[in-house]
Amino acid sequence: MVIIINDKTLNQFTMVDVIERKIHFTNKNTMLDKIDFKDNDEGELLAYNEMLADVKEMKEIEFVSKYLNIITKLKVQFEDEKFTDKKEIEKMSGYNNAIVTILKCINPIHEYDLGD
Repeated sequence: MVIIINDKTLNQFTMVDVIERKIHFTNKNTMLDKIDFKDNDEGELLAYNEMLADVKEMKEIEFVSKYLNIITKLKVQFEDEKFTDKKEIEKMSGYNNAIVTILKCINPIHEYDLGD
């Protein structure tokens, strides 16, 4: 297993670094069966790549607002059973989970559904 180690001080470690490491891990992960997690990984990578572009351009409030809105819309789609295909469900679950993972790095409160 390859572990990325940079010679940065931790105060130089950014959200870009976190997201890039999540992308690297998802692509190179050998701990999980790549076939079983193919659709989930596809969704995660989609979200991570979108967030990577946004984190470079957006302010925190814009970024959090955008991705909380996406999570809210996904929740409704899951509840309304808009996703019926198993592959699509896995992909969108991975997409959702990746967003939550990054939002939790910004503020741990984002792990919880505060809409209820």
